[in-house]
Amino acid sequence: MTSSRNNTRRLLSGILLGFVTLASSTVAAQNKPRSLVPLLGEPEQSRPANTSESSPEPAPAAQKQKQVIEGSRIEGSVVVQKLGGLDAASVGILDASTGDLGSSMWQGTSSSRVATLIQHLPVSSSSPEMQKLLRRLLLTAAAIPRGSEEPTELMQLRLNKLRDAGLVVEASQLVQRVPASKMSSGLERTAVDLLLLEGKNEQACKKIEGMTENTPDFFWEKASVFCNVLSGNMSRAELGVSLLNEDEGTDSLFFGLFDRLVGGNSKLQETDQVISPLHFAMMKEAGLSLSYEQAEKAGFDLLWALAKQEIAEKNDRLRAAYVSLAVGSMPAGLVRQLIIAGALANDDDDAAIDLGHMAGFFRQAASEKDPMEKARLIGELWAAGEQDGTYFAAAGLSLPLLKQISAVSLDGDFELDALRVLLAAGDSAEASLWERSIRRSALRGTARERDVAGKKIARADAYMLISGTPGIARWTPSAFDPSAFVKGPELEQGANVGMLLSILEIFGEKVPDELWSAAFGLGQVPQSDFSNKVIEKNLEISANNGRVGETVALSLALLGEGGPAMLSVNSLSAVLTSLQKIGLTDEARHLALEAAILRDL
Repeated sequence: MTSSRNNTRRLLSGILLGFVTLASSTVAAQNKPRSLVPLLGEPEQSRPANTSESSPEPAPAAQKQKQVIEGSRIEGSVVVQKLGGLDAASVGILDASTGDLGSSMWQGTSSSRVATLIQHLPVSSSSPEMQKLLRRLLLTAAAIPRGSEEPTELMQLRLNKLRDAGLVVEASQLVQRVPASKMSSGLERTAVDLLLLEGKNEQACKKIEGMTENTPDFFWEKASVFCNVLSGNMSRAELGVSLLNEDEGTDSLFFGLFDRLVGGNSKLQETDQVISPLHFAMMKEAGLSLSYEQAEKAGFDLLWALAKQEIAEKNDRLRAAYVSLAVGSMPAGLVRQLIIAGALANDDDDAAIDLGHMAGFFRQAASEKDPMEKARLIGELWAAGEQDGTYFAAAGLSLPLLKQISAVSLDGDFELDALRVLLAAGDSAEASLWERSIRRSALRGTARERDVAGKKIARADAYMLISGTPGIARWTPSAFDPSAFVKGPELEQGANVGMLLSILEIFGEKVPDELWSAAFGLGQVPQSDFSNKVIEKNLEISANNGRVGETVALSLALLGEGGPAMLSVNSLSAVLTSLQKIGLTDEARHLALEAAILRDL
């Protein structure tokens, strides 16, 4: 991967500053009735108990009075909530049936610490599992202990982080769950921004109508002008612009776009001004296309919007869509559509040359009939993604093509690569077919060829065991051959074996002393991968006390933007162990699998 370790270190340095000044406070849990938006301290019934604290006694029947809240701001038919008000910070769109982390995941974590953790969550393009955990952490309906932080401020932090990750639709759904009585002006503005990014101008204008909050950038006045133009009320729009000219003249892009919307032909000045969602909506309405460079400067939420903008230049859309795929904010379908439609068909864009190569490999593989040649082209696509630092995005892009190839004996490492890609995608059935194909290879050819095939089987077994996928692979210490993992630079030989043994031991396999001795014999050097003792210690404490949200957040913080492949084995082990302690074993296995794949175990 090409993610910078220096960026990761800078990100985590901010977290350390928060950790040395903040301490956890414990809030006693109170048993309250389950609701879509849980109250403070509501216990999670579906998650195994991981704390030493005893469960609270059920509340008396007289206390289980419920209130039904309905309204245009609440998505879904009803929201059941205990009388006493709805805490904006506790609202979510995920529950036990949709993959949440438990309604009591912040139990025992102070609100100030929750705020610090959310602020420093990394957005990673290297780890699909990290992206899933980030999404679940931010979207789970969970009570946050009351403290000095305002609930609306905590909700704002969650929404900001979702936008940082390009999760526009999810952020929009989340803010719509906040009751109208709990909405701050900041949340209202975020809701409007998100609707504008989604292209839902009519809904945005309904929220803008009547808003009179003063902001330094005159947002509501400008948004009102835009909505008046859309509704055809030109006199009010022109009056609004004239007032803005007197008070606010620094937003040259807004005034240029207004002129375009009312039929003018003003030339939009090239400035360093960052494109806002309002600018984006005005440009789209005026028939103007946002460039990739403009969207990239603005952030992942604007890149997501550019990818969805049909009038935008096709090459720019593909670049934005692929980056969005890499950070987990968009499925691969749109990327495939744009490639098939001919985006980046010519390598005349130096800034997108790597993606252009990947697009070319995809198009060739899609039209290729010969299985061997199709496999070669798919392998080139994976290699290009690895070189570009977007291996898992390239792998996800290739899945439909890979499934067109039967699991047969092929040259080189394609069988093993196919197994890894399918395991990472969670397709255990297809992965098992390739596992069998790899085993069949060991029965054919010369003695040397069978020996090579035997080493490939050992590596395939390692991936199957790490993922926890049922298959033929079994952990047999007496048959373990460390030489199967000796490849690449000499200093990596012992590291690969050490990482594998560490992961297997974490997931309950017995590793005899002789194997640790054999790993030492391959050569060991001090680890240069990223590690941080302070975060590790905080993580250990959180996991031991069953604080689910805190453990997940600290795990993500330790993993950093670089993801699991960048961590030292000790730090990776700390993450995997901690996630297991709070009942997230499958998630830990996925992270371990990603680390093994990216390090080419």
